[in-house]
Amino acid sequence: MIRHKRKITKQRGSRSVGRGKAKRGRGRGSRMGRGSVKRGQRNIAHIHKYEPERLPRKGFVSIHKQEKTINIRELQNLTDKNEIDVTKFKYDKVLGAGKLTKPLTVIAKSFSEKAKSKIESAGGKAKLLYEEKPSEIKEK
Repeated sequence: MIRHKRKITKQRGSRSVGRGKAKRGRGRGSRMGRGSVKRGQRNIAHIHKYEPERLPRKGFVSIHKQEKTINIRELQNLTDKNEIDVTKFKYDKVLGAGKLTKPLTVIAKSFSEKAKSKIESAGGKAKLLYEEKPSEIKEK
């Protein structure tokens, strides 16, 4: 049975050696910052696995936004006033850990049930940030 010899693909005598035009492989830029090119060094999977510091990205960006929270015990330290807008301090939600010693009016995007009951039991009010705005728009 006759078998065909495999074609020799060593590209001897070829000017560009499989790199397209001859200019393309001349400089050190074709080696991606490595001294001499070794097997697999230009492969992107190899770079991800063995040299991740060469790539600028680290981690991933989550599509789920996490709310920045603050506990009741920290509210009194924010201001000396009786009304606190938590969103001005870049917090979204008020949680119920700790105690309130004085009545406060707290404005936030959301409250936990425990926080709401503790604020009201101390004689304060828990206002939602977006509760007031739709009524103001209707009046204008």
